[in-house]
Amino acid sequence: FLDPLEAIPIHAVIQLASNSSRAVILRDDVDWAVVKRFSLLLLPAGLAGLLVAGAFPVAVGRIFIAIFALWLVWWPEGLKRLTFFLGTGRRTFIPLGAIAGFLNIPFGVTGPAIAPVFRAELPTRTAMVATFAMAQTLGHLAKIILFAGDGFAYRDQLALLAIGSSAVLIGTWFGTRILKKLSEVIFGHLFRFALTAISLRVIISAILN
Repeated sequence: FLDPLEAIPIHAVIQLASNSSRAVILRDDVDWAVVKRFSLLLLPAGLAGLLVAGAFPVAVGRIFIAIFALWLVWWPEGLKRLTFFLGTGRRTFIPLGAIAGFLNIPFGVTGPAIAPVFRAELPTRTAMVATFAMAQTLGHLAKIILFAGDGFAYRDQLALLAIGSSAVLIGTWFGTRILKKLSEVIFGHLFRFALTAISLRVIISAILN
């Protein structure tokens, strides 16, 4: 088993493969205005996160992020309350990107917590998935750059990275084909179910580890 601070940079590469391939397949549906705003503060916020990485218990941080994700998924009013802190409309994605960039480094599980915001602002399934995938691509790329700059030896993990990346590429190809056949209603139900399952898995994994 890998130490959490080793698992996070490895997970970033595998997720980069997954999200970038999804973004390429759905490139015509990417909302670049959202992506641009989300990416503005990723690197500086990520650098700040790198400086404090290890200062907080990883398991505790992941549990809080997962609980927050469940709160947003099952209590839509929570999204409205977020506007007090994040602003409204497309401006929401500037502070959201900063928060994601900061938390990505020490904890690495921000996706479930920020996905509901993308879903709220991008109600069509293909636009939401494509834009979220592109935003996550840049987020994971920023994370990889920062970890590499901090001396993480990616070359020592090439076999694991190759296996993980190959697996997610196959999954992404199948997933995007299914996505295009879903209705918006069914996608909405699956979205909530998937985020719930992922969040619960994060909580259980953090407790057991």
